[in-house]
Amino acid sequence: AIPRGHPPAAKMDPSSLLAPSLITGFQVALCTLTLTALLELFSTKTVASLLKTTPGLYRACVRANLVNNLAIGPPTYALATEFFVYKSDPGYSYSLLRSALATVGLVVTHALGYHYAHSQMHRPQMYWAHKFHHAFAKHVTPSSANAVSVVEYAYAYMLPFVVGCAVCAPDERALLTAVAVISVNNLLIHTPALEETSKMLPWWAVSTADHMTHHRVQVKHFSAPTISVDRILERTMSLTKGKSSVVKPAAATAAG
Repeated sequence: AIPRGHPPAAKMDPSSLLAPSLITGFQVALCTLTLTALLELFSTKTVASLLKTTPGLYRACVRANLVNNLAIGPPTYALATEFFVYKSDPGYSYSLLRSALATVGLVVTHALGYHYAHSQMHRPQMYWAHKFHHAFAKHVTPSSANAVSVVEYAYAYMLPFVVGCAVCAPDERALLTAVAVISVNNLLIHTPALEETSKMLPWWAVSTADHMTHHRVQVKHFSAPTISVDRILERTMSLTKGKSSVVKPAAATAAG
């Protein structure tokens, strides 16, 4: 049966944070770290250049990946799951369609939240939180995807997930799917070998080429890692201006 509205809120049991959602959070983190390592092997030339020029930066990159993925990600996943994610009960389960819609909702919410947070961190007042990530300008590696300050990881990476869960009330299947889509894309847009191939993606998707350009110039392509909010806003504004230019002469003729 397709449930209507938001499911009944589950009661919070503090001991439940120890399992199973926290365990799932660690499993997600280990999968992310494993895929990061594999993509690093796929980007050996860039990794070697980074190690040769700034080995201390690469060590800081590895530390940030471990701290963010293992110390911040799993507890955030567990809290979002316990407070906002629907747990299946007999006779009351999400249909495949509703799970799919919740997944899309999470991806869209995260894209909007990240775009806003990222844009804010490029303002002088907040750039301190984002400066570390842009130390990877000449040499961008897959591991740099999660090489961000703790503040940035919590604000731009995790908070949009939590807000998305609160808004979309996903089930566990939808949350895991959205996390996988966003996490994998985040690594792919930081994989230099994919820069040219990524230009084949549709206009509304964030490409590796887009994000590599952002790392180089820092004044465009603030969207990541899935939906290009920048292009959608640009096209919307362009259409609005186009309609205004058509309407104004007609209005002026009528007034004359």
